[in-house]
Amino acid sequence: MQVLPILVPLMPGETPASFASRLAWANGLSFASEFCTDQGFTLQAIADGDERALSILARLGRVELAQLMRGVVCKVSTGQYRLAGQLIEKRWITRRRLRFCPECVADDISADTGGGAAQKCAWHVPSIGTCLHHQVRLYDDDSYSHSRGPHDFAGRIRDLNLGTDQLRELVAAQVSTGLEDYLTRRLAGEQQGTWLDNIGFGAVALGAEIFGVVDLFGIDAKLKHLSDNEKRRAGARGFEFLSEGEKGLFRLLRRLHREAGSPISLSRRNYGCLFSWLEQSHAEQYEPLRDLVRKFFVETYPIGKGELVLGKPCATRRVHSVETLRRDLGLGRRQTIELLGANGFLRPDPQAGNSAKGVVRDAQALAPLVKSFTRAICQVAAQKKINAPRAQFGALVAGGIIRPIAGSPVGRPYYDEGQLDAFLASIAPCATVAKADGLVGIQSVCRKAVAGAVDVVRLIQNGELKTVVRDIEQDGYLSVLLDPAEVAEALRLIRPDGYLRSTLAEFFGINASAVRYLVDKRYLELVRARHPISRKSVQVVPYGAVDQFLQRYIPGKHYAEFRGGSTRKVSDQLIKERVPFIQMPEECSGRIFRRSEVTSGVEELANRLPFSHDEIAWPEL
Repeated sequence: MQVLPILVPLMPGETPASFASRLAWANGLSFASEFCTDQGFTLQAIADGDERALSILARLGRVELAQLMRGVVCKVSTGQYRLAGQLIEKRWITRRRLRFCPECVADDISADTGGGAAQKCAWHVPSIGTCLHHQVRLYDDDSYSHSRGPHDFAGRIRDLNLGTDQLRELVAAQVSTGLEDYLTRRLAGEQQGTWLDNIGFGAVALGAEIFGVVDLFGIDAKLKHLSDNEKRRAGARGFEFLSEGEKGLFRLLRRLHREAGSPISLSRRNYGCLFSWLEQSHAEQYEPLRDLVRKFFVETYPIGKGELVLGKPCATRRVHSVETLRRDLGLGRRQTIELLGANGFLRPDPQAGNSAKGVVRDAQALAPLVKSFTRAICQVAAQKKINAPRAQFGALVAGGIIRPIAGSPVGRPYYDEGQLDAFLASIAPCATVAKADGLVGIQSVCRKAVAGAVDVVRLIQNGELKTVVRDIEQDGYLSVLLDPAEVAEALRLIRPDGYLRSTLAEFFGINASAVRYLVDKRYLELVRARHPISRKSVQVVPYGAVDQFLQRYIPGKHYAEFRGGSTRKVSDQLIKERVPFIQMPEECSGRIFRRSEVTSGVEELANRLPFSHDEIAWPEL
């Protein structure tokens, strides 16, 4: 290999083509292309980052190949280039136009290196319009020599025939923007410790400009119609958003959303050139920015799983509108609004139909509601599904056999189809008959056996009836045929879970008037039940209500039994000690004291419990 008589130093940030141009001039050749051809490669190969040509140039110039590669420009995919190790699209590289810092060029040609001006790779990037070192605006020259080509930088500078003084007349002071600082330092190999270091160089450069254009000039602005100064301002503004990451971009996107009227449907026209750029820029390096915008769209608009957002399917729904929730639930719009209001997701409003316009709610918060109401049907449909008369259906609901879905709107209960299917399966007859003498439906059985629908259904579900057949002419609840006599016998002696008032009076050691007073004053409650022998309707005090009452109060009889004394003497002694008791009218006999004020009152309760209510309330059974 020929040994060059004159060598020149490789300048910081210099492109390989520029280095070849200065070597050619230093060794007596005006055209870098001629010099490269003499050495067995082409200047275009150097400009394109050809490894063989670069290796030869490195040996010729006596520099390390790795150092030369720092400023190389090479193609990595269709339209995608790597500039000084940074990814950028070819359309955003300025190579034909002559751009340079007048101060840097003046310093180079006045230095005694013999090679002329060196081109820095940063000058290829249109987003960098300021020399970071000298804080002056880069100069653009439109002159072009077809015989010399775009890559012979030192030769092109010589063709301008500008001296040091003339070059410095081109100087225009300009403070570099945050974007220009970042890009220049990144090209120099500096890690700047921000999230931007991990995304493509071109994505930062162009992304900053696009976001800035939208913020400063509106969503309808066209990047190609803006001046270089306007683009520079936009880049500086957009870089402020990018530097804040998700927080900054979301602030801008939320503003655009508000300015569009806070719609609940995603439309590209509300984001203009920003949406178009993200949709049409397919290079992988833009994906982190697309991901952030995609995330904002998914969190702002009711986009369902699998729907395409900027070219990618949505992984999971983040928000619901009334319409999307309605479709998921299979309900009408008004029913959906009522459901949202009943569960605290919408404020009650007489104009409910209008109050939900533009409303979106967190899908995760709504997930339990969606899960509960996915197979929901209204009460009329539920009655029709199980084929039960309205009164019978109401009795089954009141008895807890069938339960409305929790969270149903007041006055408009909904039922789960799965639960209704399970109910029908639980009473499904084992045999089928065309004609059954003496057998009647559940509704008739209730009348003949003086029973409630709940009691009869529970007998069927518990397998306590031998005769349960199906009428082939009916479906569901009405198809079940039973033997009334068998039902009446099975229901006999089934104790209700409560005390008759007379039995409770004896248990507490008070009279009937005292029990009536306690019920009237809401100390105790009464519920309807069936007498275990006569099957007539009776009123009983539920066991649970008795337990709650005994937690707070202690009858004098109970305390006397605990102390082993007379009820009257023990009660009189407590009254003498001014222990608080329930004040009752004169016709009421017996005393009931506040348990917390009675000595050993808590111990008495612990000593008494647990006890069997059934044995006390229905001793004869």
